[in-house]
Amino acid sequence: MMPQRVEIVRPYIIKGGNAGLVTTTAGNDLLHTLPLATFPGVSGARSAVVRQITAYNNTGANVTLRFGTLDRLVPTFVQTLPTLVAINTLDNAWNEDEDFPFFEFLSYPQLTAAGRTGDIYVVASAAGVLVAITVYEFGG
Repeated sequence: MMPQRVEIVRPYIIKGGNAGLVTTTAGNDLLHTLPLATFPGVSGARSAVVRQITAYNNTGANVTLRFGTLDRLVPTFVQTLPTLVAINTLDNAWNEDEDFPFFEFLSYPQLTAAGRTGDIYVVASAAGVLVAITVYEFGG
Protein backbone atom coordinates (compact mmCIF):
# COMPACT_ATOMS: atom_id res chain seq x y z
CA MET A 1 0.00 0.00 0.00
CA MET A 2 1.35 3.42 -0.98
CA PRO A 3 1.58 6.05 1.76
CA GLN A 4 -0.91 8.86 1.39
CA ARG A 5 0.26 12.44 1.17
CA VAL A 6 -1.33 14.47 3.92
CA GLU A 7 -1.70 18.17 3.29
CA ILE A 8 -2.14 20.40 6.29
CA VAL A 9 -4.60 23.14 5.54
CA ARG A 10 -4.23 26.34 7.56
CA PRO A 11 -6.19 29.54 7.16
CA TYR A 12 -4.08 32.19 5.50
CA ILE A 13 -4.16 35.69 4.11
CA ILE A 14 -2.92 36.33 0.58
CA LYS A 15 -0.91 39.54 0.56
CA GLY A 16 1.22 41.41 -1.88
CA GLY A 17 4.61 42.29 -0.54
CA ASN A 18 5.92 45.83 -0.45
CA ALA A 19 6.90 45.56 -4.09
CA GLY A 20 9.00 48.17 -5.73
CA LEU A 21 12.14 49.16 -7.47
CA VAL A 22 15.37 47.52 -6.36
CA THR A 23 17.33 50.63 -5.48
CA THR A 24 20.71 49.34 -4.42
CA THR A 25 23.21 46.55 -4.86
CA ALA A 26 25.05 47.47 -1.68
CA GLY A 27 22.32 46.28 0.68
CA ASN A 28 18.95 44.64 1.03
CA ASP A 29 15.62 45.92 -0.26
CA LEU A 30 12.65 45.09 1.97
CA LEU A 31 9.77 43.29 0.22
CA HIS A 32 7.55 42.11 3.08
CA THR A 33 7.39 42.75 6.82
CA LEU A 34 6.06 40.47 9.53
CA PRO A 35 5.27 41.91 12.95
CA LEU A 36 7.66 40.90 15.69
CA ALA A 37 5.85 38.51 18.01
CA THR A 38 6.86 39.43 21.54
CA PHE A 39 4.63 36.93 23.37
CA PRO A 40 2.77 34.06 21.66
CA GLY A 41 -0.38 34.73 23.72
CA VAL A 42 -0.44 38.47 23.04
CA SER A 43 0.70 39.31 19.53
CA GLY A 44 0.84 35.77 18.22
CA ALA A 45 3.45 34.11 16.07
CA ARG A 46 3.23 34.85 12.37
CA SER A 47 4.81 33.35 9.30
CA ALA A 48 4.78 33.92 5.56
CA VAL A 49 5.41 31.76 2.52
CA VAL A 50 6.41 33.30 -0.81
CA ARG A 51 4.11 31.83 -3.45
CA GLN A 52 5.03 33.92 -6.50
CA ILE A 53 7.83 36.25 -7.53
CA THR A 54 7.61 38.57 -10.52
CA ALA A 55 10.32 40.87 -11.81
CA TYR A 56 10.72 43.24 -14.72
CA ASN A 57 14.32 43.85 -15.72
CA ASN A 58 15.19 46.71 -18.07
CA THR A 59 18.72 47.34 -16.85
CA GLY A 60 20.53 46.28 -20.02
CA ALA A 61 21.76 42.92 -18.73
CA ASN A 62 20.54 39.85 -16.88
CA VAL A 63 20.32 40.39 -13.10
CA THR A 64 20.60 37.82 -10.31
CA LEU A 65 18.07 38.06 -7.47
CA ARG A 66 18.62 36.53 -4.03
CA PHE A 67 15.76 36.34 -1.52
CA GLY A 68 16.10 35.86 2.21
CA THR A 69 15.91 37.46 5.62
CA LEU A 70 18.19 39.28 8.04
CA ASP A 71 20.00 38.04 11.08
CA ARG A 72 18.84 40.34 13.85
CA LEU A 73 21.93 39.93 16.06
CA VAL A 74 24.35 40.83 13.31
CA PRO A 75 22.34 42.65 10.63
CA THR A 76 23.50 40.54 7.72
CA PHE A 77 21.53 39.03 4.86
CA VAL A 78 20.74 35.29 5.03
CA GLN A 79 19.68 33.78 1.71
CA THR A 80 16.79 31.32 2.04
CA LEU A 81 15.59 30.79 -1.55
CA PRO A 82 17.67 29.79 -4.58
CA THR A 83 19.21 32.54 -6.71
CA LEU A 84 16.96 33.53 -9.62
CA VAL A 85 18.02 35.26 -12.85
CA ALA A 86 15.83 38.06 -14.20
CA ILE A 87 16.37 38.10 -17.95
CA ASN A 88 16.75 41.55 -19.47
CA THR A 89 13.68 43.18 -21.11
CA LEU A 90 11.35 40.36 -20.07
CA ASP A 91 8.58 39.95 -17.52
CA ASN A 92 10.02 37.22 -15.32
CA ALA A 93 7.72 35.09 -13.14
CA TRP A 94 8.46 32.22 -10.77
CA ASN A 95 6.04 30.05 -8.77
CA GLU A 96 6.69 28.26 -5.50
CA ASP A 97 5.32 24.97 -6.80
CA GLU A 98 7.57 24.81 -9.86
CA ASP A 99 10.51 27.19 -9.65
CA PHE A 100 11.65 27.47 -6.04
CA PRO A 101 11.15 25.36 -2.89
CA PHE A 102 8.79 25.98 0.00
CA PHE A 103 10.29 28.11 2.76
CA GLU A 104 8.43 29.59 5.72
CA PHE A 105 9.64 32.94 7.03
CA LEU A 106 8.99 32.98 10.78
CA SER A 107 8.37 35.69 13.36
CA TYR A 108 8.31 33.66 16.57
CA PRO A 109 9.56 35.20 19.82
CA GLN A 110 11.63 32.06 20.46
CA LEU A 111 13.70 32.89 17.37
CA THR A 112 14.94 36.20 18.74
CA ALA A 113 17.75 34.34 20.52
CA ALA A 114 18.84 32.89 17.18
CA GLY A 115 18.44 36.30 15.60
CA ARG A 116 16.19 35.45 12.65
CA THR A 117 13.34 37.72 11.64
CA GLY A 118 10.43 37.00 9.33
CA ASP A 119 10.97 40.00 7.07
CA ILE A 120 11.62 39.16 3.40
CA TYR A 121 14.39 40.95 1.53
CA VAL A 122 15.88 40.86 -1.96
CA VAL A 123 19.48 41.50 -2.98
CA ALA A 124 20.09 42.13 -6.68
CA SER A 125 23.28 42.20 -8.72
CA ALA A 126 22.13 45.50 -10.31
CA ALA A 127 19.80 48.29 -9.31
CA GLY A 128 16.70 49.11 -11.34
CA VAL A 129 14.75 45.84 -11.38
CA LEU A 130 11.07 45.97 -10.44
CA VAL A 131 10.30 43.10 -8.04
CA ALA A 132 6.94 42.01 -6.61
CA ILE A 133 6.07 39.01 -4.45
CA THR A 134 2.83 37.34 -3.43
CA VAL A 135 2.87 35.81 0.04
CA TYR A 136 0.54 33.64 2.08
CA GLU A 137 0.65 34.86 5.65
CA PHE A 138 -0.28 32.58 8.56
CA GLY A 139 -0.78 32.95 12.29
CA GLY A 140 -2.41 35.14 14.87
